[in-house]
Amino acid sequence: MAMNKYGHEARAYWRRWLPQRYAALPDPITYFTNLGEQVEAQVGDLWDAMVVTDQVPGGETHEQRVGRLGLLKASAEYEVLGELVRLEPEPGAGLEDEDDGLESDATFEARVQRTREHTEWLANTADALIDGTTSLDALDDAQLRSLLAYLTPSWLRVLGTSVEDLRARGRQL
Repeated sequence: MAMNKYGHEARAYWRRWLPQRYAALPDPITYFTNLGEQVEAQVGDLWDAMVVTDQVPGGETHEQRVGRLGLLKASAEYEVLGELVRLEPEPGAGLEDEDDGLESDATFEARVQRTREHTEWLANTADALIDGTTSLDALDDAQLRSLLAYLTPSWLRVLGTSVEDLRARGRQL
């Protein structure tokens, strides 16, 4: 089993901020693979609980819903990572300037901006497809794959088609 993104983040954090605990691990790869799976499961469970108890505002647009659900997931990740991964640093840890695998603030902000722009594009494109101001034929295959990565393939039924139908028409999905 490959290490997921939470396992990679935990490993990078522990190497920099908990070097003694990291050095004491007999098999860091297995440990962080398992920890990553545990974090992923707890994030999913917490996110599900947050979604169930969240107050859905009246008149919410699709874009607002995507943003609200994304914020709930980020909150769940923050809470679980704080409990299981981002433990109190060891004294003197992190003082050396090394590449720890964590992204800089500027890189993080750029990634957040790209995510916002992509989310806005997804919401606007889905709305345009539903209201008929654009068609699936106006999207190239990469755009269509990107849209389907966020929407279930059954969503295409709203548009009177399916993944199989699009593939039969030569689309590379």
